[in-house]
Amino acid sequence: MKKSFLILLFTCFTAAYLSAKVVNNTDTSKVYSIKLANADLKNGRVKFLIQGGFAPVYYKGQELFEKKYNITYYEFGCVMPSDISIKHYNKVVASFMDKKYGKGWRKEVRRDVQGI
Repeated sequence: MKKSFLILLFTCFTAAYLSAKVVNNTDTSKVYSIKLANADLKNGRVKFLIQGGFAPVYYKGQELFEKKYNITYYEFGCVMPSDISIKHYNKVVASFMDKKYGKGWRKEVRRDVQGI
């Protein structure tokens, strides 16, 4: 009885192992961030995401950039949501900015914006 149970158990594990599918390892935060950025752009909410630190950082003149290009800086602080990839979100926004304003805005943007 014990021997047949072990054979059955071995057979089940072998069958499960052989029928297992290869899972495509997708970066869900990347996919979500790209979708979120496109949705924000579609709804007119143009912003760059910034991972800050303990205290928010202000750069002199950043409000001039925001007004000139109709964009805002959104700083998360030291705690970031785990489902957002700043780099991939900002890449989508940077591409939008390139198409709308050319590449000149890149000389004026804050240096701590990741992904551009």
